[in-house]
Amino acid sequence: MKIVITNTVALNVGDAAILIGILKILQTTFGETVEFIIYDSQPEVAQRYYPGLTFKRLIYNQGLVESKIKRPARLVRHLNRIRVEIGALCWKYGLKVASRLILSKAECGTLNDYYKADLIVSTGGTYLVENYFLPPRLLDYKISLQTKKPLVFFTQSLGPFDLPFHKKAFKEIFNRAALILLRDFQSQKHLLEIGVNNPHIYVTSDAAFALADPCALKNKQQNSHITQNPRIAISVRNWKHFKKIDPMMGQQKYQQSLQALVIYLVEKYQAEITFISTCQGIPEYYLDDSNIAQEIFNSLPAHVANSVQVNSEFHSPEALAEFVKPFDFVVATRLHMAILSLGVGVPVFPIAYEFKTKELFEKIGGGSWTVDIEDIEPEVFVKAVDSFFQKLINVRNILIDSTEQERIQVFESCSLLKQIFEGL
Repeated sequence: MKIVITNTVALNVGDAAILIGILKILQTTFGETVEFIIYDSQPEVAQRYYPGLTFKRLIYNQGLVESKIKRPARLVRHLNRIRVEIGALCWKYGLKVASRLILSKAECGTLNDYYKADLIVSTGGTYLVENYFLPPRLLDYKISLQTKKPLVFFTQSLGPFDLPFHKKAFKEIFNRAALILLRDFQSQKHLLEIGVNNPHIYVTSDAAFALADPCALKNKQQNSHITQNPRIAISVRNWKHFKKIDPMMGQQKYQQSLQALVIYLVEKYQAEITFISTCQGIPEYYLDDSNIAQEIFNSLPAHVANSVQVNSEFHSPEALAEFVKPFDFVVATRLHMAILSLGVGVPVFPIAYEFKTKELFEKIGGGSWTVDIEDIEPEVFVKAVDSFFQKLINVRNILIDSTEQERIQVFESCSLLKQIFEGL
């Protein structure tokens, strides 16, 4: 069996956790001998970090990379997309000679992969939102649907779609999809709002919960001990999409809140703080959360900084989960920093920058201590985390029970996949 997985960004370790979770779920469903071809935004780099997987470049980007134009203008991107669409239509109607005249060898190879696939999976995550550039995704779905192969959307948080063009395009795409797996009911609402009436829409657990370790969860639940000098990991990020206040001011207030928290935890509890995140340590990737962590570290008084370190290295999803396992709790801005921590029984205090975080923690019993990045204030934030810490053992048991349920639920999608595939 051959499965194409598209739209991945494996240099983001959170997205890599989703990808590895999807691979695990698909192998559980269809067997260990499944052949996977993964279409990614930076495949050559991803291949170095995950050498056991097969990565290729998204078809939207292939022509742009081959043209060697570093920052192609909108018109160039538009003309490139039209060229690929024409070539793909020729391929669909058996005019492969014409396709090969229009498309590059790599692009023809991509069409060959798609048409020979038994299943096409659009990876999970939060990339179908209007904060991001969507034409590469739309082209991918157009070609996927032309193949008549089943198109499955894995655990998404998506929308809302406000632009008329997006409403129309995504309504057609989702109504023709074989299966749509969502991470939250808010995303389901966004689909209903644009007129999607596909009966195969299900709200389930994030694919990264497939990486949760049941033994680690059990061991943590049996251990009521908190270290004398609590070890706390903090995941931070840069955020440009504040809605209520100026983005620069919002980011400043967010960093000030984390600075105040670190000072408080070190001075009151003699805590040992480590900044670590899912986006760091890869020079070729445009994001590095350790830069924000370093800014916060540089703002700390010397007596506090002695108890703080910034880990700026790359860690695979499995290595990151192993790294945080000894910590007492995690303050997580990145959602998959939270999920990987929960998966080894480490309780999480979340900072929500998108609705996906609120939805998850409401579901698993942590909604009352979720802080919205839009509303974060240093004094209130510090009090909230301190209250969380005071109840840590009880909180941990709640989250461990919920995480185990998420792990079980994520594998329930195996039966949905099998039913859909066998039905088609």
